[in-house]
Parts: sequence; C-alpha cells; structure tokens
Amino acid sequence: MRARDFLLEIGTEELPPKSLKRLMTNLVIGLEEALDQAQLSHEGIHGFATPRRLAVKVAALAAAQPEQQIERRGPAVTAAFDEAGKPSKAAIGFARSCGIDEPSALERMQTDKGEWLVFRDVQPGKPLSELIEAICTTAINSLPIERAMRWGSSRVQFVRPVHWIVMLHGDEVLPASLFGIEADRLSRGHRFMSSGTIKLKDANSYVESLRTAHVVVDFAERAQLIRAQLDKINQDENASVVIDPALLDEVTALVEWPVALCGRFDSAFLAVPEEALISAMKSHQRYFHLVDNSGRLLPRFITIANLESRDPELVIKGNERVIAPRLADAAFFYEQDSKTTLESKLARLQQVVFQSQLGSYRDKAERVSRLAAGIAESVGEDPSTAARAGLLCKADLVTDMVAEFPELQGLMGRYYAEKDGEPAAVATAIGEHYRPTQSGGELPDSKAGQYVAIADKLDTLTGLFGIGQPPTGSRDPFALRRQILGVIRICIECDVSLDIADTIEQAARLHGDTVDVDATRDALVGYLFERMAGAYHDQGIPTDTFNAIRFGYAPPRVLTTFDSQVKAVQDFRSHPQAEALVSANKRVANILKDSDAAGQTVSAGLFTEEAETRLYTELTKLQQELEHQPTFRERLLALANLQPVIDQYFDEVMVMAEDPAIRTNRLATLAAMRDLFLGVADVSVLQL
Repeated sequence: MRARDFLLEIGTEELPPKSLKRLMTNLVIGLEEALDQAQLSHEGIHGFATPRRLAVKVAALAAAQPEQQIERRGPAVTAAFDEAGKPSKAAIGFARSCGIDEPSALERMQTDKGEWLVFRDVQPGKPLSELIEAICTTAINSLPIERAMRWGSSRVQFVRPVHWIVMLHGDEVLPASLFGIEADRLSRGHRFMSSGTIKLKDANSYVESLRTAHVVVDFAERAQLIRAQLDKINQDENASVVIDPALLDEVTALVEWPVALCGRFDSAFLAVPEEALISAMKSHQRYFHLVDNSGRLLPRFITIANLESRDPELVIKGNERVIAPRLADAAFFYEQDSKTTLESKLARLQQVVFQSQLGSYRDKAERVSRLAAGIAESVGEDPSTAARAGLLCKADLVTDMVAEFPELQGLMGRYYAEKDGEPAAVATAIGEHYRPTQSGGELPDSKAGQYVAIADKLDTLTGLFGIGQPPTGSRDPFALRRQILGVIRICIECDVSLDIADTIEQAARLHGDTVDVDATRDALVGYLFERMAGAYHDQGIPTDTFNAIRFGYAPPRVLTTFDSQVKAVQDFRSHPQAEALVSANKRVANILKDSDAAGQTVSAGLFTEEAETRLYTELTKLQQELEHQPTFRERLLALANLQPVIDQYFDEVMVMAEDPAIRTNRLATLAAMRDLFLGVADVSVLQL
C-alpha cells in the first residue's frame, strides 16, 4: 500500500464568515495532531474553506501505520526454570501473556545483571481505512465552535448543518461516517453557477475540479483574486481602494467565486463625517470604500459579488439602491444629534449605567475630568483643556449615530464638539481618548488627549479593582488588560512623566467610599508592573532585567524613567565586567541574607586589611560620583569600575572573621556596598 493524497471535505450550510478562517486553521492543526498521534506519516496539510465547506488535503498520507517492533522482558532465566529445566509459574504466565505456549520458545537476552527471557515480535500497523474516522472525529471535536447546532432528528452537532462528506485517499473512497453521513466522492459546486453535484476523481484533482464548478476553494487564493480585482478598479477609477484586512477576510469568507463591482452614491452624503459613511458601508454592506489622492472619501464603493452576472450593471444598481437608505440614516442621525450640544447631553448620561457599583457615565465623566486636570497640572500643563475634554468625552454615547455605529464613539464626539464651537484642543482630545483601541494601536497625539486617555483608563481600572473585579484568566469584560497596557504605552511612548502610583491613588480616591484606596492602589500598581514585565518579555527583554529595576532600592515611579533604566540594564548585560559584577552581588546578597548589618555604621578603625580600606574608600568616593552622573547608563558603568576592588576584597578578606566586632564591621561594609548598588539596580537578580 503506497502513500497517496488524502482529502476530507465537510459540506455545510453557510458558515459564519467571521470565524471561517479560524475554523479552517484549527481543522488543519487538529488533523495534523491526530495523524501524528496515530503515527501516520505525510508530507504536509493544506486547508480550504468557502461559505459552504471546510476541507483539508494531506499530501502523501501513509496507507497504514508502520510496523510496531515489540520487545517485552520477562523473568530472569534463573527464576524462569528450575535445576531440571522445568518452567516456573512466572515463566508460563509470561509466555501465555505473549501468546506462546512453551516458555522454552522465548528468546533470551543477556544483560550486565544476568540473562532474561524476552519476547520479540513485529506487529503490523493498522490500515488508514480503520483509523481515519476516529482521526477526523478527533480533529473536528477540537474546533473552536462557540455555539454548535443540531438539525433534523439527529443529536450530532456542528457549527452549521452538514449535508455531505467527501473522504478520498487517492481515488479510493474511505469507509467512514461523520455526522451520520457516509463518506463519498460527491462534492457540490457553486450554488448558482454550477449544475450542483460534482463527482471527484481523486483527492489531487479537488482544487481544479471545484474550479470548473465555479468554486475557488483556497481561501488565500480567493483573497488574492479580490485584491487583484480591487487593484484593477484602482487603475480604472484613478482612485485608491482602502483595504481593511478584517473586511477582506470577511468578504473572502462570504463568496466562492468573487467578482468585484464598483458602484456610486450621491455626493451630497459627503457632508456627513466620512467615518460614519464608511462604517455604514463596511458594517452593513461589507463594501470597500475609495479615496482620492488626498485621502478624501469618494462617492463610490466596491461590492464583492458571489457570481458572474450576465448584467453586472443591474447588480450594481441594486447595491446602489440598498446603500442609499443606509447613508440617509447616517445623515439623519448626524443632523438630529447636531441639534443639541454635547454639554446638554450630559444630563442623559446620568441615565446610562457605567457599572452598577460605580455609577453612571455622567459620574465617570466627572471623575475623568477631575483626574485628567490633575494629571495635566502634575506635569506642568494647563488643566482646563483636559478638564473640559474629560467632562464631554462620553457625551456622544447617547447620540443616535453612536447607538447605530458604536465603533464611532469618541470620533463622533470630536465632530459634535467642533460643531458646538468647543476649542480645537478639546475636540481633538475627545476624539483621541479611547486610544489605543487594540494591541499596538495608535496612541493619542495631543497632550490633552493623552491625559484624558490615561484618566479614563485609570478610572475604569481603579473602579473595577476596587470592587473586586480584576481580570481573570478567561474573563475581562472591561478589557482591563488592554487598558493597563494603554496607560503604560502612553506614559512611556508619549513621555508623560507622572508619578504612576500617586496618579492611581488619585483615581481611586475619586470613587469615594466605594473602594479601599490603599488596597486598590497597591493591587493595581502590582498589576501594572506585572503587565510591564510581560510587555518587556515580548520585546525580547528578559524578566530578570526588569526585576533588576523593579526590586531595586527605590524603583522609579515615573514610567518613562523606569523604561530608560530597564533598557540601560539590558545594554549593561553585554558589558565585559557585567558577569563578574553580578556574581559578586549575588555573593554579597547571600552573605547578608541572614544578617542584620543593614544600616549599621562602618568603623574604619576596625579595618585590618588593606583591601578593606580600599573598598570602603572607593565606595565613599563612588557614592559622591553617582550623585553627579547625568545618566543611568553612566551610573551602571561607574558601578562596573568598582569590580577590581571587589575582587581584591573577596580574595584577601575573610568576611566571617572570628572576632565579632570585625565580622560585624565587615558585614556592615558589604551592606553599604549592597545599598549603593540597590540605589541604582539590583544586578544580583540578573542571570548571565
């Protein structure tokens, strides 16, 4: 039996487009794991997915498991036979367990501990036909399906009802059943552009056979076909199509035979903020939008049809008729919302609950306003802009536009603030305060936007931590992980030099008696540094580098300073004297572990060795030098210059001297050195 390509196709009703790509990827992963578990060799797996099918093709899949070499060691020969050569009960039992009647027929194995009975055999591997149903079932059961469906009278479940199963090994249909359906070689072509059922010759012809039935089964190929058609429209229309990767994936998951068509809408709609028009086109119709050379929205759109129409103009006009009322709704919402100011909408915010224990969004807005003003003031900026922006930043939540398009919150607030005549800096801050909205997302550009963004996030974090609802392993409904990383990124990347612990405490106090201020501050500061350690790890900076600053004598509370020091320690790791200096600090830390020498005065009169005097003199001089070193990196290098003196000290001085006074004095010297290092960084935690 030779290896041949294997095909599994699961034919379904229309699959959910936003999860199609993930289902395909996980089916490949699950099948590969199941095949490896069954010891079935192959040369790679490729996944396919369309709205009506999930499929995988396995290249050169073995027709059977390999032979299994079996070796079982039995009792020692001395225990297996008596002096007359008669087999013992142990030998007889072992032989029977191996399917052999006479123990004397067993082989013998010589070891350094004596001679043993041994059973050796070659067990043929099971054929693929006996294994494949269980393998495929295991792979399918591993799929991340949030809501499985049942259909008909069967109790089987899947993401959508299953209508056909194809399972081929080469040109052979494998005898298997999935979802109560017997496997066959019958697939189905395009719902409208094919005759329906198609008969597959073999697994290798799958892609081309479906293509003749107007189905492009390869997800990546369909996406590339769509991109190519969009590029052609770019040239034809002398414009640029904006391709959102998430929208491209979703559209690719909605079609089996993509055809891009360009339509138009009334240019009068361009009076509406373009983000609202784009949201209407993307979220409601899955349209791509076009912009001119200046990046301004054009009154055109591209829809991806799932067939080649004999009259494409008719399809375009149909889509134009559909989008017009959507855009008209957006225009109406904008007009209605603009009739009242953002400030007047604050009263309605009182009726919108932020969190049952933390009050309404009006309460939150007032807290954010006060905290943002405090942040601005603490870094020497005018607090009035941040205070005003913080107060109005949530007012657009009660607008009709945001109710229809939630993804526009903040952005619409900026537009309405501009229409109200609010200062430009206030409007900009309102529009930016949700940033970053995703991992690695864009940060606020304006100073006021940064202060309001930090205040908004810390208000949420201190509130939820304060009422005992921090994120758990699987639950984070308020996106607190993203919020804390947003605070960290804004502080560091935008150089907002505020005392993070004090700011967290201020945020907690604004919640009044609802939270325990001290406990909330301590818990959230700990969580912040925990997330920072993870973020540095993702950047390739190991945790011990982070810990050298985090657990130093006085870790900086300004995150920009903390960041620069972490990176300086990371650079220091490659310094020629780093390894020896770290080793010496570890030695000192171990010596002082059970000592109470910290804080004790060093007496030069008790020195008995030249190395003691030299170390203490250098420590005193270095302490003065460190106060005048302008950068943290230079402080680290200054510590490194102490290494020869430390080496001499340990070579020539017995720290644990017999004389108690001398011993205590020497421990005090090491404690002084330890304090000097900890004032910069705890390099003893570095693993070099």
